[in-house]
Amino acid sequence: MISVTVAAQGKPKRLFGGNFRAYGSGRLSICELEKDPNALKSDEKKFSSSTVKVFLFVNKLFELLTTILHYCMPYLFTQKQQWYRPAVQKEEIIVEPIAQDFESHILADVFKYLDIDDLLNCKLVCWKWNATIGENASELARTRTDQIRILFDEGEVVVYPIDEKRCPVRHPLPPLQVLRNRLRHLTTQSLFVRGLIPVESGPVLRLLLSLTLQPQQMYFIWSKFSADSIFLFEELVKQNSDTVTDFGLEECSPSHLLTDRLLSPILKNLTSLRLWNNGKGSHYGVTDDTLIRINDAILNGSPVETIDLGTCFLSSEAVSQIVQSWEQTSTSDLTIMLSHCYPVNKPDVIRLLQDRNITLKKNQQLHSKNHMLTLVC
Repeated sequence: MISVTVAAQGKPKRLFGGNFRAYGSGRLSICELEKDPNALKSDEKKFSSSTVKVFLFVNKLFELLTTILHYCMPYLFTQKQQWYRPAVQKEEIIVEPIAQDFESHILADVFKYLDIDDLLNCKLVCWKWNATIGENASELARTRTDQIRILFDEGEVVVYPIDEKRCPVRHPLPPLQVLRNRLRHLTTQSLFVRGLIPVESGPVLRLLLSLTLQPQQMYFIWSKFSADSIFLFEELVKQNSDTVTDFGLEECSPSHLLTDRLLSPILKNLTSLRLWNNGKGSHYGVTDDTLIRINDAILNGSPVETIDLGTCFLSSEAVSQIVQSWEQTSTSDLTIMLSHCYPVNKPDVIRLLQDRNITLKKNQQLHSKNHMLTLVC
């Protein structure tokens, strides 16, 4: 049995002006003043006392005349400003937010012409634009990814880009509302969910239902569902029935509630089905009805490649019928692996095939139209 799982630390800001103070008509460093406290004294000795008194008298006289003129002839000062500094009339510019007044459906039509980078920038403009883009995310441009892994047991989300040369991006698992907002602008080829517990299965499935990830591959690993959330799981599979071609469950419970009804919407386009269980717990509620639908798909030319079932209620008759249908209309290689499936058994399957003139080789292989079938049960 092949397990489904094998599927800058910145520098501190530099402060300017903290070491300076006003001195005279310039700005001198405090540090420099403190280094030479006698420098100014030596300069002052060069002036005679009489020279200093004359200088101070002239300075005060000039300040007095300037003050008298300012208060007695204010017109002279205002005209001087007009002569040398002509007044510039400032015009007020009023920006009218025309785009803010658009109805949401008009904004949505405009956003359809933008790529994903522009859309993410538009979401930052205002609440209205953000809400409009979020509500119409399924109709707008989105980023394609190779795989999205939501690992509840490890508390992280891993996004694998389409470009295989780029490394996957790991994010801590955020609250579900935040997770919804981040995933609504993505599509993926593979959706991988692991480690669900019953209490969170309902909210998580509702979240996935609100998205349009359009996966081709859908896997749930080591997940436990509540009884009330099974119908949400069935709805999720049905919602993605047009895109899912590879589906798998591994160690999911309660197994008996995961039945043919869960798989029926995707069987017509399915190329790979893997239901794995160690056989120690209850069996999956999958029966011959699933094999009959797969048989019809093979007869219609569907390229079924893998049927890997564990702990399912299957009969030898249904298995032999699939082998016969494949032998008649083989379009691809097919591997059938059955483990802990009751009441099917290999001797009965071989006998029924021989009755149909079909003989498997010793290695349990069958060749037809340059394709090969392998049966392991």
